[in-house]
Amino acid sequence: MLRLIWTYTVTFYYLLRLKSKLGDDFFSNSPYGTIIGQKAIWAAGYELKIIGLENLPKENGVLYVSNHQSFFDIFASFAIIKRQLGFIAKKQLKNFFYVGLYVEKLGGVLIDRDDVRSQVEVLTQLTKNVKAGYNAFVFPEGTRSKDGYLSEFKGGSFKIAMKSKCKIVPITFYNNFEVVKNRKDRAIKVKIDPAISYEEYASLNTSELSQKIQAIIQKNLDVGIENLKFA
Repeated sequence: MLRLIWTYTVTFYYLLRLKSKLGDDFFSNSPYGTIIGQKAIWAAGYELKIIGLENLPKENGVLYVSNHQSFFDIFASFAIIKRQLGFIAKKQLKNFFYVGLYVEKLGGVLIDRDDVRSQVEVLTQLTKNVKAGYNAFVFPEGTRSKDGYLSEFKGGSFKIAMKSKCKIVPITFYNNFEVVKNRKDRAIKVKIDPAISYEEYASLNTSELSQKIQAIIQKNLDVGIENLKFA
């Protein structure tokens, strides 16, 4: 519990400290997302162990897709990718310790989960962002897994890729659902798969594309972390 309190304290401190540096350019703001991600991981006493760093595209205009196990997924993603990342966050975070401000200033969008129109507008905006050369990061499960098991991916998120014709990078988190527990293993373990080009999925519909990406992440989870060699 003390570790969790310390983590929140450090994270909120940097959210407040860096707030005045945020401008209107998503790329210029991206280093602050990286700093906050790194500080949160450090405060929690965790280290990142990663397979596939070489698979991260050097260009922007990419859709990153991951399973969702913990709020630490976002911190870890910023710390690993070190680029501008636009996330979808619930609108209730808009005035929560500037979290909503950071989401929007980093190219993300706030969503009203009870409003269908809001959901359509969010996907439309992120598609425009990716077409303009910005990056988006989505969790197609729609909510966090409390036990690490993968839930069905929702096809809607993949409309961003289909309409922007961008690369898709599948990312697998292995043990983030246990991040707030008192565990001996203090490592967040992540696998980054090779980017999938538009040509590789152009013939698929959103449902088929969703299943394709889910299968990649599910296969990683089935192999298990004990059979992988992390850096």
